[in-house]
Amino acid sequence: MKTAIYDILMSGRNPDEAFSDARFFALCISHRAMERKGNISMALGLETRQLRHLFSRYFPQIEESRSTAQCTKVYLHSAAGGTFLCQCQGKENKAPARDEETGDLVKLLLDHRAGVHQATEWVAAILAAGCLGNDHLWQDLGLTNREDLSDIIKHHFPGLYLKNTGNMKWKKFFYKQLCDQAEVRLCQAPSCAVCHDYAQCFGPEDANGWNLLAAQG
Repeated sequence: MKTAIYDILMSGRNPDEAFSDARFFALCISHRAMERKGNISMALGLETRQLRHLFSRYFPQIEESRSTAQCTKVYLHSAAGGTFLCQCQGKENKAPARDEETGDLVKLLLDHRAGVHQATEWVAAILAAGCLGNDHLWQDLGLTNREDLSDIIKHHFPGLYLKNTGNMKWKKFFYKQLCDQAEVRLCQAPSCAVCHDYAQCFGPEDANGWNLLAAQG
């Protein structure tokens, strides 16, 4: 979702870097900047040094004018003309927790990457962290729709994108890939086509569709 923070990031983006990557990072950063608790790097699945490097590379004007001692969320809101009460509890400079689940997701993504690029590693970490949310993955990342997510996956992880031949919801698809790799079968149906939960994996992936499924229990 585009916000004032998104606008300030994109207005100072590095024109030498890919617009699609800058847009993805700006959307994800601005979305996480709205969360009251927790530091922004942890929410993005990045270490603090990685986030600083991302800012330096894609949004240099922001990084050059920010004090390293200042909470990133407080600074972003200030730069966008707003105010923000920091509740990261002094944990801004601590590395995010790396649990087994996000590690497996990152590995899955990087095993299918188009090339060895730092931006791709950042995208993988952000996608993995987003998978821990409760909504559609594109919503948990702060993107505008599923197409935004599909485009970034297609660009950075084309092999994985091509495997999703049935257009399964991306979060469901990632976890199914992990289950298949571990030879674990959680679904009791013999195939997706005859599964009673088909709509939850392949149904509409927009806000209205999600609300409808939630209302159905």
